[in-house]
Amino acid sequence: MRTILLFLAVVATYAAQAVTIRQPSAPPEQSKPVQLQDASPLLGTWTLVEVAPRITGPRIPENRTWEFKPDGTLITSGYNRHFKTEDRQEFHYAIKDGMIVTDVPGRPDKQLVYQVYDLKDDTLVLQGGVEGFYFFKRK
Repeated sequence: MRTILLFLAVVATYAAQAVTIRQPSAPPEQSKPVQLQDASPLLGTWTLVEVAPRITGPRIPENRTWEFKPDGTLITSGYNRHFKTEDRQEFHYAIKDGMIVTDVPGRPDKQLVYQVYDLKDDTLVLQGGVEGFYFFKRK
């Protein structure tokens, strides 16, 4: 009986830390990826609002800032739900074959690739990376 109670206490502890998943808003109407010629449409600061493994699936709320600088530096900051702490990371990024390619800090042999799924003046949707889809609003 003690073992079962201990197990239930552990499960309840982890369940309390679970991320609240929101139902998706309507997906962007565009289905053809945007091929970037350069970084100019990305430059500036964006708020990462949500991430999702699929464009139409449930979304996980985020509240991080991504800043694309003209010198090829990408700075991400805010609460990192994976590490459960505030952090700030700097990456090098470049536009290659119409996509965003970033370095991974501490992993010189690894890169992440993001396709611009949708881009408007104040919204950006990226596909790729580790999460699947990234939904941004211009800050």
